[in-house]
Amino acid sequence: MFRRVALIIFYDKQGRILLQNRKEISKYGEEWGYFGGGIEEGETPEQALVRETKEELNFDLKEYTFIGITKTEDQRGIIERHVFISPLPNMKLFDQREGKGMQLFSLEEAKKVKSVFGDDQVIKKLEQMEFPPKVQ
Repeated sequence: MFRRVALIIFYDKQGRILLQNRKEISKYGEEWGYFGGGIEEGETPEQALVRETKEELNFDLKEYTFIGITKTEDQRGIIERHVFISPLPNMKLFDQREGKGMQLFSLEEAKKVKSVFGDDQVIKKLEQMEFPPKVQ
């Protein structure tokens, strides 16, 4: 199986990232994960990102930056993650519709949570760049 997904990493000024509590909707035993989801046939990663953010948070995502692609393979197949980042808006603008809550984590804390195999590659990508990005 080959799966393409688009993920959004919201971050605050301290460089903490927002993760979704997935304990009750877990597909693979993960407890925390990124917001986003599958890229549908005929859809660009950007279109999927905006659609998934609307579906999961009822939020119209307008400001985001593409930071790269990670690929991992396990017994379920290959997952190609298209990773985007965005400054965290006021969380009161979010109406979470998937998962049971969300929480900010430092990158070190995020490395230790139980997540889907391969999600650690996203954190490595963040560590390879200037994160959090300087605000212009």
